[in-house]
Amino acid sequence: MLNYRRLIVGEMGTNCYLVWAEDKTAIVIDPGDEGVEIAQIIDEMQLEPTAIMLTHGHFDHIMGVTDLQLIFKIPVAMGKKDAFLVDRARETAEYYLKRKIKAPKIKSLNTGFRNIKNIKLATEIIKVIKTPGHTPGGVCFYAPKSGFLFSGDTIFANGVGDTSHQYSSKLDLNKSISKLLRLPDSITVLPGHGEEISLILLKKLFLQNFVSYLA
Repeated sequence: MLNYRRLIVGEMGTNCYLVWAEDKTAIVIDPGDEGVEIAQIIDEMQLEPTAIMLTHGHFDHIMGVTDLQLIFKIPVAMGKKDAFLVDRARETAEYYLKRKIKAPKIKSLNTGFRNIKNIKLATEIIKVIKTPGHTPGGVCFYAPKSGFLFSGDTIFANGVGDTSHQYSSKLDLNKSISKLLRLPDSITVLPGHGEEISLILLKKLFLQNFVSYLA
């Protein structure tokens, strides 16, 4: 059984998740900012991080990567088609935050999710589910044994990911969400922003407000 802890980081209120197994090996999902503070919490909890996993490449999900890599010397993985967003992170962040920032420097970025279907954490498997739409290379992480879905910005307790960007696709997002809504009702959805929600409750909300995704 995996455990997780949610940390709300950065000016965009991004949910960063520490996920760990019984042996204390861990992964960090979406360290959107405050990398040093995240590292301090990891040390306090005596976790042993092995990798940073990104649901997508938007700046508010990656700005803490640089510090975490400097401290722990761990690799980073994300969807290949989102690599261009890392290159744009500084200008995008400055546009939204209205101030100058340092560009994130990510070493050994593994964009190989195309060939990676599972991530092993101790004896548990976390499945990589491709969920393009909000971004071209968006993914979600599903731990079937523990019943968790880390959904990034694909789906939230109160809505779906933004598709107003030039590189976004509403059609792809619809397909991605339909795929997620077919997962077992018992799982807990842990989004990139906002509160967690059970999938069964999320399905009820979608029946009321977003019925097209259930087709």
